[in-house]
Parts: sequence; C-alpha cells; structure tokens
Amino acid sequence: MNKYILIGVKERQDLDFESSMQETMRLMQASDLELVFRLEQATLNNNPFYLKKGKLDEVKTALMNLEADGVVCNDALSPSQYRNLSEYLDTNVIDRTQLILEIFEKRAKQKESKLQVEVARLNYLLPRVKLNHHSSGREQGGGVKNRGSGEQALALRQRTMMRSLYKAEQELDLIEKQRVTQRNKRNKKDALTIALVGYTNAGKSSLLNWFMEHYSTPDKKVSAHDRLFESLETSSRNIVLDGYPIILIDTVGFVSRLPHHLVKAFRSTLEIVKEADLILHVLDGSSDNMEGERDVTLNTLKDLGCENTPRIEIKNKMDIREREGLNISVTQDMNMNILIDLITKKIRDIRPVTELIIPYDEVHILDHIKKMYTIQSIYEEKEGYRVQLTYIKQLNKQLKSYERKQYDTQHNPKH
Repeated sequence: MNKYILIGVKERQDLDFESSMQETMRLMQASDLELVFRLEQATLNNNPFYLKKGKLDEVKTALMNLEADGVVCNDALSPSQYRNLSEYLDTNVIDRTQLILEIFEKRAKQKESKLQVEVARLNYLLPRVKLNHHSSGREQGGGVKNRGSGEQALALRQRTMMRSLYKAEQELDLIEKQRVTQRNKRNKKDALTIALVGYTNAGKSSLLNWFMEHYSTPDKKVSAHDRLFESLETSSRNIVLDGYPIILIDTVGFVSRLPHHLVKAFRSTLEIVKEADLILHVLDGSSDNMEGERDVTLNTLKDLGCENTPRIEIKNKMDIREREGLNISVTQDMNMNILIDLITKKIRDIRPVTELIIPYDEVHILDHIKKMYTIQSIYEEKEGYRVQLTYIKQLNKQLKSYERKQYDTQHNPKH
C-alpha cells in the first residue's frame, strides 16, 4: 500500500473542515492509500501553492522522513496550484477530485459508468495538459510550420483527448436515449417506482438486498460492501408489497463537494430519481456528520427538481446509534416492520383506491378489469357492482365513465 500525507486548508469559519478531512481519509482508504501524516493550515484557499512556504517545507521534510509516495489535498486544486505544488514538493500530488475519480474508475463495471468516468476524467485532465507539459522543444517560434517537437506533441495529445471525449459523450447520449425509451415503457405500466437515495455508504444497497430477501428472490441481490462508492451503477429490482407491483431503484451514493465533472457525467444516471413516485432517503445514523450528509443529499435532490416528491427519511444503523425520527438497522433487522407499514401508507396516499360502479347488464367488463388491475374488493349495490381498485396510476379511458367520484370508505375500514 502506498504511503501518503494528507494536507488541508481550513478557511475562517469553516465548520465542516474536520468532517471533510475525515471524509478524505475514508476516500484514501477506499483508494488503498495509507495515511502516514496529516497537516493543516488556517488560511484562504487562494494560495498559488495551496499552502504557504513554511508549511510546504514541513510537508517536504515529512515526505523525506516518512518515505511517503506523495500528498493528498483535501480540496480540488486549480491547474496552476496542481503544477506549482507538484514542482515545489517534487512528488506525486493527488487532489480531492482526482482521488474520487480514481475510486470511480476502479468501481465502474458497466459500460455506461465506465464512459461516465472517462468523460469526467478527460474534462479534468484537459485544462491541465498544457500547464503540466514540459519539453525543451516547445514554444520555438510561431506559426504551424515553425512549431517545435514539444508543441506538436502537446497539440497532438490535446486533439487525441478531445476526440476521445467526443466519442465517449456520443456513446453516452445513445445510452441515455435508450434509457428514456425504457423509462417511457415503464411509465406505461402500473408499477410504482421507489428510489433509494442518500450519502455513499449509508446502507442503500443493503436495504435493497433486504427487500430482495423478503419480497423477491435473494439471487438478485447487489454488492453491498462497507466502503465508499461500492457501486456506481443504478440497479432496478421488482418486488410486490401489499399486493402492489413496485420497482426499487438503488442510486449512486452522494458525497460532499462532488467534483463538477462527475456531477455532470452522472447526471443522466441520477435523472431516474425524477421519475420516482416515492423516495427513501437513507441516512447513516452512526455518522457524526449526519446533518451535513443530509444537506448534501437534499441539495442534490433540489438540483434535480425532486424536492416535492414524497419522501421517507430513514436513519440506518440504529444498532450503533439512535437518532430522532425513524431508526432502523438493515443488518440487524430492527424496526423494518415499521418501515414497511410507513411505505405501504405512503403508497396508498400516492395511489388512492379507485372505485367503479359496473351496471349488472355490463358484467362482462369485470373480466377486462380483472386482467388489467388489482381488485381490492367487489360489492353488490342497488345500481350494480361496486369495484374497488388499488394502485391505479392511470385509469383506462374506457372505464372513466364508470368511476365513482366520491369514494366511500364505509365498506373498506382498512382504508
């Protein structure tokens, strides 16, 4: 395992500094980098060398004494900061953006996530190519014919990267069009969609697997190891809950200060949350920074235009720590019955009972209804059959004329 030093800049009134440093330490662990020393400085993050000279010399000494392989920065560096820091310390420098990119690159398995990481990586590297390009042959005269070998090599590398970026973006556009088609087909069905969202490592995938164990088939579980960004793929699974067909969607985990390039690249993946009927917001109740992690997720949902989607907030890992609100432990199977009851109630609010009155002389329509919908109950009334349907997303136009506008709950105390 490579040994690295963590350095960070604490700006005035930065209350989240320690949380961000702890998170970067976890990111280092996820990237198989051993932390051997950490150093911080209270200053503004506008220094062309990131840290001031005195602290830089401390880092240089620590690199030598600890035989470290490089430094990790707690912030995203500008291209010039990256170049200056690398040259001054004469070592490998990894900023927060690059660290997350490397983790994403390792975790990406499917074609789409690999393309998304490639797009983000190229967008990150392009502005750094010129600043970090060193060659004695560059800048020899003006004009295309008089270019030096280094300048030609730089131009060639930039063109190659631009072509790769264009190709990856084109392939992603094609995949996105295919997803929209699949989404439209899914929307035509009556299945209700529930999206699991939250901070990375909060327990979303473990919750999905719990549903697979209890309401579907265990062989359709997803990977759920205890590490950051375990999965970059959006996973969809079908379950039946209280007689309702449901599509569960496990989304990519969020993280504070997620690099702009990654947000842009993975936005198409997160767009699926906009189609959800219900959002399960999973929080890591054991985290000391739970409130900050909640804000990151809520801000991301707001950016996606999902702030008004029905949402259930869940504090997971109650076996470690309990909070106010709904506490569960997926791994210990604690309070899961309370969660299911709450989900079921929400579903009934989202998709209330639809009631039809079918005249006795049109009884043949019942056969059509039985094939198309979930019948909760049928009662004989004076004017015909009172049919109560559950979970109706959109009633067939043919049946609209039979719908009773004022739903009477007297025959169904369950609702």
